[in-house]
Amino acid sequence: MVKNYIDTLKNLLIYPRDVIDGFIHSEKAHSFQHPFLFAVIGMMIVVLLNTLLVDFSVSINPDTIQAENEQVQQIAQWVQVTTIRISTQLLPLGMVLLLIPMLSLPGLFFFRDETEGFYANLILNTYTVGASVLILLAAIPVWMFSSLPLTDPFMNTTLPGLLVATVGIWIYKNYFSVSDLAGWIRILSSYISGYVLFIIVKGLAAGIIGYMIFAINRIREISGDL
Repeated sequence: MVKNYIDTLKNLLIYPRDVIDGFIHSEKAHSFQHPFLFAVIGMMIVVLLNTLLVDFSVSINPDTIQAENEQVQQIAQWVQVTTIRISTQLLPLGMVLLLIPMLSLPGLFFFRDETEGFYANLILNTYTVGASVLILLAAIPVWMFSSLPLTDPFMNTTLPGLLVATVGIWIYKNYFSVSDLAGWIRILSSYISGYVLFIIVKGLAAGIIGYMIFAINRIREISGDL
């Protein structure tokens, strides 16, 4: 499995069409790793190392949150904490669950002449995200030793976004054999559109999860007072 994973990663970075089209069109056993398994393995590796090496606990200053009452302030705090965790420690999980479909949707428009519908875009982006999550290992020393807190937008948004985009656009460039300005505009437009959708959906998910955590804690407090 390890050798198959490494071979798949190496070929994705150099000859992505062999891996991606080989899975889409092959009627026999695919010689490279299944896209979903490939993405999940990368996700698990990065999340595990994140958890073991980096302290992702953050303190939110209540004074920075303007709220009408204490409960609204607590909800806002939980949403902020959840957003930071999803954007750092659990970002690989968010990428596998959300970034793959969000990148695939713009691809239906920007790559309509190069791919064969949503399924082909889904396979392309599953492999792309699976390879992209590994570059997040480069963020670990920055998160560990930087003087900037994890609440800083550079640490939880800009840095991860730039790292992930570097690998994702590289695979797009090699897969579509981009050699002219129009090709670059097409792949950049598709990737940026998908990543913006990912940021929006990730924020909505963080809001829902943060509220649920607050509600569960509130129910526990009320139950303890009875």
